Amino acid sequence: MRRSMHSFVALAAILAIPVSVVGQSAPQQAPEPEAFFDDVHAPNWLGTDIPHTSIKRQRGGSCWSFSTVAMLESEALRTNETLAETLAAANSELDLADYYPVYWAYVEKAREYARRGGENARFTDGGLSHDVTWLVAEYGIVPESEFAVVEDYGAMRTELNAVLEHHEKSGDWDEATVVSEVREVLDRHLAPPPETITVNGRSMTPVEYATDYLGLDPTAYWEITSYTDLPMYGRGELDVPDNWWDYDGYYNVPLEDFRRVTNTALDAGFPVVFDMDWGDPGASWNGAGLAVLPPEAAPGGPDQALRQTDFETGRTTDDHLVLAVDRRVVDGHDWYLIKNSHGTGSGRRGYVWVRGDYMALRVLAIMVHRDAVEPDLAMRFEAAG
Repeated sequence: MRRSMHSFVALAAILAIPVSVVGQSAPQQAPEPEAFFDDVHAPNWLGTDIPHTSIKRQRGGSCWSFSTVAMLESEALRTNETLAETLAAANSELDLADYYPVYWAYVEKAREYARRGGENARFTDGGLSHDVTWLVAEYGIVPESEFAVVEDYGAMRTELNAVLEHHEKSGDWDEATVVSEVREVLDRHLAPPPETITVNGRSMTPVEYATDYLGLDPTAYWEITSYTDLPMYGRGELDVPDNWWDYDGYYNVPLEDFRRVTNTALDAGFPVVFDMDWGDPGASWNGAGLAVLPPEAAPGGPDQALRQTDFETGRTTDDHLVLAVDRRVVDGHDWYLIKNSHGTGSGRRGYVWVRGDYMALRVLAIMVHRDAVEPDLAMRFEAAG
């Protein structure tokens, strides 16, 4: 393998309170505050018209599941009026099990690892949005109440790694055995995934819950990127380590289209998943719940060439996924409100405003419902297969 959310959460206007922003991979030493930050005028409120659920706190490297499950929660509330009304009448919130896809991802990673005999295979806890939609199509989804939250992620990881290390030493890569042993660890630390669940007195499978009860179509979401080493308006692989099964279904567009698709979707009420670089100093140095490019990162402004160079040289890395739930314009700059998964003690009560320049350079890819894409561009995607 190569390197490879009717139930509105509408928050009252609040002042920006500088607090620590915790990223997936924070820089070793935060840069000193710079004068340019005094002139940054970000939105100072957290209201949004896009329905979404509460801030959660991930464990381990599970941001890919938290962000994409959050998108599916938003999508169920956006499209399923009966569901939204039922939840509102019960004064309840849709809460899907973020670790249910994590469980099945480990199962599929173990299967792939065994098939490859441990060669050129990855068994880390990272993943991407297409993992969630694929796994929901295959295994469905369940409410949070039906699936445990892992308390000791590190211990689980240690045991999982030990299983594979044993097989690496023995050379025995029987797929059924490897998968069975991995599932034993997952069952202890999470829970055996339920074959059926009961919701409002109705028994159903996790797939039926996802598709029939929630009304989700996991195949209705497109991942879009913007790099010159992939065919423009074609499809290809985003070559990052978390793309552990070499998924090559990303639609590739010029940067101006990448930004337009994102803006159009959010303006129309669609949530958008950002696959982004969170370890960059621009996202973590100021501690104010903002992600802004320092001037020296893109002296002439972010463009396609710099975006490509920064990706190829590792200056832009794939290390965090979040959910964008609003767009505002301040002083001519696009600003994107993202729902993070680091708890309410990070950023602005768990949210962060990402400025357009940072998005253009440090967001590697997005996932969005295909209906959010303008018809002319959607036709080009469909023609690409």
